[in-house]
Amino acid sequence: MVWQGVPEIVCRDATPTEIGTLHGSLAKARIHRAIENYTSLYQETADLTWSEALERASKYVEPLEANVPDLVEEMRAIAVAAEVDFLDILALNHWTADKEDTVFLAQNWDWVGETAEATVFMDIQPQGKPRMQMFGEAGLVGKFGFNDKGLGVCMNAIRAGVVDSTKLPVHLAIRKVLECSSFEEALASINERGLASCITFTVADSTGAMASVECSPRGNVPIQPDHEGTVCHTNHLYAPAQTARVKDHPSANSFSRLTRMQELSKGTAPSFKSIRSRMSDEEGTPVSICRSRPPGAKGMEKMETLSTMIMDLKKGKAELSLGRPSLSPEIRILTMDS
Repeated sequence: MVWQGVPEIVCRDATPTEIGTLHGSLAKARIHRAIENYTSLYQETADLTWSEALERASKYVEPLEANVPDLVEEMRAIAVAAEVDFLDILALNHWTADKEDTVFLAQNWDWVGETAEATVFMDIQPQGKPRMQMFGEAGLVGKFGFNDKGLGVCMNAIRAGVVDSTKLPVHLAIRKVLECSSFEEALASINERGLASCITFTVADSTGAMASVECSPRGNVPIQPDHEGTVCHTNHLYAPAQTARVKDHPSANSFSRLTRMQELSKGTAPSFKSIRSRMSDEEGTPVSICRSRPPGAKGMEKMETLSTMIMDLKKGKAELSLGRPSLSPEIRILTMDS
């Protein structure tokens, strides 16, 4: 039977093979369409290709055959009748965009526009240490980036007058983070060496361990991800343990940008596409997430978005673009493969 173009599958007192065969034969075209739909959906929401979805689904075959052999039999019959592979049917029945499958780290780098003429890419591997890829100003030994151990780091400048010259300057500290192999090792490096001034490092590794670490010469405070596994930070301190001992002087737009990013991130699966969309947001322009230079601005208020880096730490891959992401600039793919 068909109602408004939708086929109805009716099967009584039937074996798993009989149910699957009827399902696959009556809905063959719609099964092919479902595979097309989920191929796009997996790519857009989880940056996952269909072949990768099939590979993940294959890991479930043996446990499912032991636990629900009747449903495995039914799915196999659907596949035969619909003339698709069994793993195609299994992948349709197994949504794989759970949070532990992806670990993304990203930031817009806002700074005075003239800095764009003094930037460099760095792909280096010190002896006995991880290979790391960074982007930042020429002459600096460390900036935001990721390494071949699956660890990445971003940074937010904090305006505060607390300084201790016995501890590490910001860019040396971030370099030491990128020489680490895990989040735990990176956090230990930050804590053991200390920071000479205030900064926030957002650090994550491929296992999903992550935090925004508000650093100051008076100590460091990690801000853990929320219940959705997301942590956001802009250019002000907000960990109670840090604000109790350090007075910072942020611009008002730091608070509005943080609130906006938290709103945009709520319930949104991480992917290169979805994160780039958030980084391109211009609500509150010119001092928006995607920032343009305010008219008549002077000094540090001349800041604009100079680059966007989005890192997939599970895959060891990053997308880097120069300029405001809202303008759809060319994207450079960074990997640890070559």
